[in-house]
Amino acid sequence: MTESREVARRQVARWLPGVRWQSVGLAGVLAVALFLTTGMLSAQETSLTVYQDGRVVVRRTFAAPVPRGVSTVPLDLGARTVDPGTLVALDDGVEIRGATVAGATGLEAALRRAVGTDIDFMIQRADSTPRFLRATLLSLDPQAVRLDGRVLYALPGMPAFPDSLVSLAPRVDVTVSAARAQRSLRLAYQADGLQWSASYALVVARGAAAKGSMTGLATIEDPGNLTFPGAEVQLLAGDVRRAGAVVARSYNGPAPMMAAAMAAPAAEESVGETHVYTLPGTVDLLPGQSETVALFARADVQAEPEYVLRHSPYFYQAQQGQPEQDLHPETGYLVRRAKGTAFGDTPLPAGAVRVLSPDSAGRLQLLGEAQIQHTPAGRELHLVTGTAFDVTAQRTQLTFVLEGRRASVSSYRVTIQNAKSDPVTVQVLEQFGGDFEVLSSTVPAERLSSTSLRFPVAVPAGGEATLEFRVRARW
Repeated sequence: MTESREVARRQVARWLPGVRWQSVGLAGVLAVALFLTTGMLSAQETSLTVYQDGRVVVRRTFAAPVPRGVSTVPLDLGARTVDPGTLVALDDGVEIRGATVAGATGLEAALRRAVGTDIDFMIQRADSTPRFLRATLLSLDPQAVRLDGRVLYALPGMPAFPDSLVSLAPRVDVTVSAARAQRSLRLAYQADGLQWSASYALVVARGAAAKGSMTGLATIEDPGNLTFPGAEVQLLAGDVRRAGAVVARSYNGPAPMMAAAMAAPAAEESVGETHVYTLPGTVDLLPGQSETVALFARADVQAEPEYVLRHSPYFYQAQQGQPEQDLHPETGYLVRRAKGTAFGDTPLPAGAVRVLSPDSAGRLQLLGEAQIQHTPAGRELHLVTGTAFDVTAQRTQLTFVLEGRRASVSSYRVTIQNAKSDPVTVQVLEQFGGDFEVLSSTVPAERLSSTSLRFPVAVPAGGEATLEFRVRARW
């Protein structure tokens, strides 16, 4: 016990020198150590909310002492595109009074800061050893230096700057007013430069089975504007209005690299008219790198194949001389999301869904990709992945009679062939340019709207089925 107390005292003595620890017990030492350690950790806290349009709301604790009264604190905000007008103090009794942004970095910025001062210029000798000349930088436009009492309209060598003129990252001098002294400064502000997107994978069983599984991932890309190691990250999905122009961004660095998905899925909650996904642990957001995390745990789903054969309204306004041959229905999957299930109760951010299915050897093959919009809990998904290969149709106009200038009565036959080894149901979708009335049909019709209806036609495996209907249309 005595040894443990002495170790703790030595550690704390490094943080607070000059304090007599002989009269402090182990509990007191550990309490102070915990207090100081917590303070040191909190001084490095960074929390981000990333929006899909590139905006980032940053909440950050800076290890910068703030005295009572008005003072100016130089800060590296970790971003090259920060709007100082969005700065908000998060500590009680602290107010933002102003900010000066020193955004220029690199050689040009250092030269501009050096105008009117003496700096060194490095010259490479013939034996490759450097030699330094000291000169006064007079101007950059035109370039002019005073060397040994003479003016040169060129730089005599490579500029070598003192640390006071070097800025490798944009700096913001924040002026604050504090009612009492603070050990750190907590700020929130808005930046630009991160983007995130959602992507999904639906794996469906072979054949007509409706079984499948679905996963969702979110990928955050940092093209080079932000540096936030060890940040707590939240992803916000939703349409959030932006006031003013979008900050322009450009980056010519290396392409983002994909990181491994994190083990635990994100935690989701609703905030206003948006949904926020909190990633587990912390994330290192570094220029030119991307991070990927699971949005939800893999879910078992019902994925029913869909076949839709569409026709345009103009068919009902004119006589058709030749039948339409070899029509291929569009194909996809209906994914049901029942409320009360983990997957059904999960809101899905907009993103691309990749549909895959195994071949006879179990190798996954890509069947197609579909884009979904922000989808609330309980809303089913209709994923169009392409057109059918083995399901074809012919559509023939059997009769056509005009009734005045803006009406007709016409009849049609739609013959559908199915070369697959499983039966399919093809939804024959008819569109009208105005009012319509189904006079007769061999398959009951379902009215979808004032200008559309559909016929569900069951087609046996390796066989065909025929739909005939008669319609009065007005336009």
